Amino acid sequence: MASTFLFGPEEDGYRRTWAWATLILVPVFLIGGQILFLLPAKLLGYITAENVETYPFVLNLIIGAFAAAACIFIIWIKLFERRSLASAGLRTDEGWVQRYLWGFAFGLLMATSVVLGIRVLGGYSIEADIVLTAADLLPIAVLLFAFVLQAGTEELIFRGWMMGRIAERYGLWAGVIGNSLIFTLMHVDVDNTAALGIKGIAIFTSTTLLFAIFLSLLVIRERSIWGAAGWHASWNWMFITCFGLPTTGIDLGLKPLLADYMPAANAPFWLTGGADGPEGSLLTPIILLVGSLILVWMLKTRGSRF
Repeated sequence: MASTFLFGPEEDGYRRTWAWATLILVPVFLIGGQILFLLPAKLLGYITAENVETYPFVLNLIIGAFAAAACIFIIWIKLFERRSLASAGLRTDEGWVQRYLWGFAFGLLMATSVVLGIRVLGGYSIEADIVLTAADLLPIAVLLFAFVLQAGTEELIFRGWMMGRIAERYGLWAGVIGNSLIFTLMHVDVDNTAALGIKGIAIFTSTTLLFAIFLSLLVIRERSIWGAAGWHASWNWMFITCFGLPTTGIDLGLKPLLADYMPAANAPFWLTGGADGPEGSLLTPIILLVGSLILVWMLKTRGSRF
């Protein structure tokens, strides 16, 4: 039996993916999923550059493309590596449901603290009163499923597989930094933040990097991806469906559950996040940094290999 740094014993006879190869394979999995699913839809005229980030067309990206990416990844790990999904953090031992729900609740708490913090500091104002009908609840529920799938796929590939494979060769910190840098490069939307100048890009980039580092530390603490997958899903879902704010620059314009916020007049972009939403606010990387430092302290206290 071999032993990984993160997820315990592994079956005999597996093939090792070299750490450097993960830098190539991760974009192949995710971009390949988009090509496999979105290209036919685009050729058929079902989605266009104008509607791909509007509801319900955005579901092609969040559900279809990420489901395709997950399938490509599973084919690789099963047929090439000959490893189980547990080797990438998808362990189904006792308590995995509780870990996921705990992570989801914690994500809701942190996302809400960001939004309410911006509101208290004068960054957000009420855009409209909320009057929800049964029909308004359907997209909220569908998006919950969509973000569970999308976040779970990203955590499986980045924090479970990529971080684990790099850590096997170079250690935990290399795994954390390596997957976080690639995650950041694949998520920064220069088009949305360029209008805000170099400061806007710097804030959003630091947020994305700290986002990945925080989740990496959470995975290391739990030795599985369940808590991180739940946290990631609720974080993405909360901004759009509960407060009517963009998530990673995507604004679907749906009726939110709790409050319909918009940037307050004359509020600085570094507080509101502008078109990027709360993830573009300076408050977000501060909260993620504090969370990361707490996790490092917890790992040090437990005697981690850090």
